[in-house]
Amino acid sequence: MTGLDPTISFYSVIAFVLGLIFGSFLNVVIHRVPRGESIVFPGSHCAACGAPIKAFDNIPILSFALLGGRCRSCRARISISYPMVELGVGLMFVAIVFKTGPSWEALLEFAFACVMISLVFIDARHRLLPNVITYPALLFALIGVTARVALGVQSSPEFDVSILFPGLQSEFMPWRAALLGGSLIAMAAPAFWLLDKLDPILFGKYFDWEETGAENVGRLSVRPEPEGRTEGRPTIRATMIIGIIAAVAWALMVVFLSSERQPAFEDAYGGLLRASAGALIGGGLIWCIRALYFFIRGFEGMGLGDIKMMSVVGAFLGWRGALGVLLLGSIIGVIAGLILIYHRGRGGRGFKTPLPFGTCLGVASLIVMMLSPFNFAKP
Repeated sequence: MTGLDPTISFYSVIAFVLGLIFGSFLNVVIHRVPRGESIVFPGSHCAACGAPIKAFDNIPILSFALLGGRCRSCRARISISYPMVELGVGLMFVAIVFKTGPSWEALLEFAFACVMISLVFIDARHRLLPNVITYPALLFALIGVTARVALGVQSSPEFDVSILFPGLQSEFMPWRAALLGGSLIAMAAPAFWLLDKLDPILFGKYFDWEETGAENVGRLSVRPEPEGRTEGRPTIRATMIIGIIAAVAWALMVVFLSSERQPAFEDAYGGLLRASAGALIGGGLIWCIRALYFFIRGFEGMGLGDIKMMSVVGAFLGWRGALGVLLLGSIIGVIAGLILIYHRGRGGRGFKTPLPFGTCLGVASLIVMMLSPFNFAKP
C-alpha cells in the first residue's frame, strides 16, 4: 500500500489555505454584490451593528468558532453560511489539486469554481445572477480556454466548429485568426449587453402582463435584474474595455508571432472558436427554452442570468459540458423543487413554487467540472 505523494500533500495544504482565504472574500461578494455595495470599501464589518471587524476576528473558520458564531461588539448571531462557504471553497480547491495536480490549469479551475460558488449562493438567497459577475466571467472563460489550449491541452476536439463558423477548418491564416479571434473576444461583454437590451423588446408584453397580474401565482421567477441595483455599469464598461484590449493583444500576437509558433497559435485559435461555440450553444439552448416557455405559458420561467451563466459554463467546459450541466442541473432542480413543495406544504404554490435554477446549474457545473478529465478537454 503506497502512501500519499508528499508533493500532492504539500500543494493540497496550500490549496486549502488559499481556498479559505478566497472563501472569506467570496462571503463579501455574496453579501454585498446583490445589494449594489462595493466589495472593497468599507472594510469588513458586522452586518447588524456596523462595527469594524478586527483582523484577528476575520480568520476563516477559526474566528467563527472562537467567537461562538456571534459578533464581538453586539453579540448578534453570525450566519453559519460564512464558515460553510470558506470550508467549501477550501475543500473544492483541494479536490481540484488532486484532479489536475499542482499545475497552472488548477488556477483556471480555482477561478471558475469561485465564480460558480458565488452565483450559487447569491441565486439561492436573492433569486439573482448579477451582471457584475457573469459579464467578466465570460471574458475570463474565453481567454482562459484560449491560453489553456495554447499550452497543449486540447479543447473539445470532436466538435466541428465549421457548423457554426463555415470555412474555418481550412488552412490556418493569421489575418483571419487575428480578425475573427479578436472579434470574438471583444464581443463577449457587448453580446450580453445586447441580450439585455433586446429582451424587453422581444418579451415586453409578457412583462407587462406580469405587472398587471401580479396576484397570479403563475409567476415563477424574479423580474429581469433591476437596472440601477445590479447592472453594475462601471464593471460592465471595464469588462468591455478589457475585452477590447485583450482582442487587440491577441490580434497583434497572431500577426507578429504566429510565424514562429504557428502550431501553438493554431491550437489556441481552435480553442477560442470551440469556447465561443460552447458559449453560444450553452446560452442559446437556455434562451430557446426560455423563449418557448414565454410563448406557451405567457410568463417567464427563468431569467436572463441563467442564460449568461450557461454561456460561461459552455465557454469553460465546452458544449458537451454545458449539456451535462443542463441535464444534471434539471435533475437537481426537480429534487430540490419536490423538497421545497414538501416543506412548504399546503401554504405554498405547489408545482408553481419559485426555484433558484441558477443555484442548481451552479452546483451541477462544479460536479461536471470535477468528474470530467480536464473539462472534457482530452480526446
